[in-house]
Amino acid sequence: MRNRIFLFLLFFSFSAHAEDSVLVKTEPMRKEALTFRISGYGTVFPDPSGIENISEPRSGQIARLSVIAGQVVKRGDTLFEFATDPHEANAFAQARSALELAGSDLDHMTRLFNQQLATNAQLAFAKKALQDARSAYQAQQALGAGKTRETVRAPFDGVVLSCLASQGDRIAAGKTVLQIARRDGFLARIGIQPEEALRVKTGMKVSLFPVFDTSLTLQGEVGEVQGMIDPGTRLVDVIVKLGRKDSSDLVPGMKLKGEIDIHGASEWVVPRSAVLTDENGAYLFQDDKGYARRVNVSAKEDGKNTAVQGKFDPDLPVVVLGNYELKNGMKLRKARP
Repeated sequence: MRNRIFLFLLFFSFSAHAEDSVLVKTEPMRKEALTFRISGYGTVFPDPSGIENISEPRSGQIARLSVIAGQVVKRGDTLFEFATDPHEANAFAQARSALELAGSDLDHMTRLFNQQLATNAQLAFAKKALQDARSAYQAQQALGAGKTRETVRAPFDGVVLSCLASQGDRIAAGKTVLQIARRDGFLARIGIQPEEALRVKTGMKVSLFPVFDTSLTLQGEVGEVQGMIDPGTRLVDVIVKLGRKDSSDLVPGMKLKGEIDIHGASEWVVPRSAVLTDENGAYLFQDDKGYARRVNVSAKEDGKNTAVQGKFDPDLPVVVLGNYELKNGMKLRKARP
């Protein structure tokens, strides 16, 4: 009977001891520079500095329009044919006649002057008249008023953004007919969370992926982080500059995903499984001479590891498995490797 009682007490003592300990796995803390990836979605749009307005410096009529909005054009492609207004052509003819007449008057005045039949003032006046007539004629030439019909061609490889006139329209001098954007001058606007915008700096590298063709990877860099939240998306826009080669694979309006890797400073990191949370926030357990030591921490993740800050001892290992069963001060049993 006594033996049975002794065995029962021994078993009870062993069971109570076993319940007070938890089988765990630990790992040492280490210092490492974390990389955080910020991602967002957005669209391609033309660089304003790469947009050119195609206009005519004289009034006339769009005789034939050869392109539509959205059309890709090569340098030298025909955009439209322009017929000069008859009034402009008449002004050019008048300027040419005035130049010829001024030249004849100067020749005549020079002969008279040589015969001492004209004064210095008369000769100077004739020279001034010729100079004015030549300037007027050159101005008409610069306007192209001497061309009754002109073929206007694309000045570079690009995309027609808009057509602001139709075939047959009469247009005033200087009115924009077309807007063309360079194919190698596109930007991307990527929306990110406002709290992440503080980490993004000008010049950071950005990887871009067309939403409907994830096999294509483009490279760019942050050109600007805008200083306000878009009221429509509630995101902060990051403007990404694309390389010339990558720009040629895009068209305005294309949807993109952008990823920016943020390289942080060296911090104490632990596996994600080491950090737990409760109503008091994030915490972890360290192995303090075989007993669980709870430490409250602040934590941030990079997708693989977790950087922690708090009053921990970096020389003590952290519990990475079995920590869900732990309470502060409980005895630890190490799992065999």
